[in-house]
Amino acid sequence: MPFWKQPAFMARLCIALLAVGLGVLAVMAFMGRNTFDRLDALHGPAEPSALAAEAPTDWRLYADGDASRLAVLLTDENAAWLGLAHGLKSIGVPFTLTRDVAEATRHQVILAYPLLSGRTLDDAGRLALRRHVEEGGTLIATQVLGGGLQDLFGFDSVSESRAHHSLTFEQAPSLDWIADPHERTVLLGQPDKPESWIGTQVYEGADRVLARFEDGSPALVSGTTAGGGSAYALGFDLGFFILRAHNDRNEQGYRAYANGYEPSVDVWLRWLRALYRQHEPLAVTLGTVPHGKDLAAVVTFDVDYVQSMENLLAYRDLLVRHEVPATFFIQTKYYRDFQDEGFFNDRTLDVLDALVGAGMEIGSHSVSHSDRYASVPLGDGREAYPEYQPRVLAQGDTQGATVLGELRVSRFLLEHLSRAQVASFRPGYLATPPSLPEAMQASGYRFSSSATAGNLTTHLPFRANAQRLYAQETAIYEFPITVEDEIPPIMDQRVDEAVDLAQSLARYGASYVMLIHPNEIDHKYRFLDEILPRLKPFAWFGTLGQYGAWWAARDRIAVDVRRQGDSLSLTLTAPTSIEGLALTLPSGWQPASTQGIGPVPDGRWLLDQVPAGTLTLTLRQR
Repeated sequence: MPFWKQPAFMARLCIALLAVGLGVLAVMAFMGRNTFDRLDALHGPAEPSALAAEAPTDWRLYADGDASRLAVLLTDENAAWLGLAHGLKSIGVPFTLTRDVAEATRHQVILAYPLLSGRTLDDAGRLALRRHVEEGGTLIATQVLGGGLQDLFGFDSVSESRAHHSLTFEQAPSLDWIADPHERTVLLGQPDKPESWIGTQVYEGADRVLARFEDGSPALVSGTTAGGGSAYALGFDLGFFILRAHNDRNEQGYRAYANGYEPSVDVWLRWLRALYRQHEPLAVTLGTVPHGKDLAAVVTFDVDYVQSMENLLAYRDLLVRHEVPATFFIQTKYYRDFQDEGFFNDRTLDVLDALVGAGMEIGSHSVSHSDRYASVPLGDGREAYPEYQPRVLAQGDTQGATVLGELRVSRFLLEHLSRAQVASFRPGYLATPPSLPEAMQASGYRFSSSATAGNLTTHLPFRANAQRLYAQETAIYEFPITVEDEIPPIMDQRVDEAVDLAQSLARYGASYVMLIHPNEIDHKYRFLDEILPRLKPFAWFGTLGQYGAWWAARDRIAVDVRRQGDSLSLTLTAPTSIEGLALTLPSGWQPASTQGIGPVPDGRWLLDQVPAGTLTLTLRQR
């Protein structure tokens, strides 16, 4: 019998033909999954992206306001005052900047920044501040270096140092809001990295010490006068401290990179708010969470893997069941390279439409998802699809990528191939180039979520600066990431810890951004399924775009209060309308009319809507 008719040969032949057939089907399936027909006709964006001119932000932009605001007396306009401005905006304290001591002393509460000395303030100015306190006013100052005001703050002498990395608050009635060990002791730098420590001032011979550096020396002191005034001296540059953290330049000065409570910046902002409310009888402060809730929760997904695209509808269904919208940061990967195949294709575009149809937000997660994004060239702002072809060749090796290209091309593709309006961005690996804020602004974005709250040591959103430096603000807002999915243990084993963290943040209205890679439908899915109903009783949920639009509108609201006989006139000036804004009113006062405003827990009042323009409310004593 010929060998080709033998049963063994026929069996092997059948197996081979079956394998070939399966291979052909696999190739056809692969080609079907990876078709790019809907991308082929695209070319763009056509308009170039031009960065704003480099120019320091003028402090006079923050110089308006009535006497009910906190007055920041700017003793050196070249200081890092933007840190104070952005921080006070974040915590909801109305303020005005001034270089004029006479203007500052019209206000009950003054913050002298960045330092007080005979060099920064003349004799008449220092005398005016003394009289202000002696007559019942409040003076807060950073870096009190001289000028004959030591007795006002209750200390004998001051020495400067770079030997401190943390401080701990003493027990005091004015600090009774401090409840957590990470609030009681706050970091000024990484204890194991002396190069990260900042300059400090030690106030020797202080009568009343509110906080001490780790070596026991006085860091925050206060004095009082017979006239009922108060003076507080803080031993470091608070504006620089805040901006260094906001700019992610604090040399890992944190205790937990993510998934932990790291409020070193927030404690100081809460302290300023507490002093303002304690000493300003007309103080009105803005809430930090939409609709008067205690916590702003945002679920986000980083979609940067082919299998993740396969899982998106399962997560969509989970979110719809819990009635929670979320933000999906999508990598627009239209080619194969070292990392993965091209999964931004015809097949997956239908998934994006399904997400948008369910009320989800689509954000950009770049084109290449490069781990080298922080160091790639800026680009010329003319990068366009399909000519823009970056490639990740290996870990640490990316070719052809630019900062602007990743932003421009990904946003163009997402908006042209889905029903999405793309305003939010997150880089792969959280690799953040110095020029990211101004590049985002030039490319049409508004909101960034590009660093962890632990890394930035704040759980509050804030306005970002150009080059992540100290002098020029942008229109971009940063929303720090609180919880992420890659640090052990796996997510469904840390639900209780995540809820505890949320409750700590809810004590002062912080944000709670969750970062999840939907590469599986297992422990991450169970984490969301368990935590969402536990957060809902006290948290507001929305997309990053929804939260960002609300926050940007709130950030621009001006608040002023005046006495009018037996009542108070509260004026809110808003360039754009905003819904669900909570206010904390002066103690003992309430709205004369409850039309459009009602009480919420903790003595706050919730405005249904603040229209664009000016809204005036009359307050009466209870």
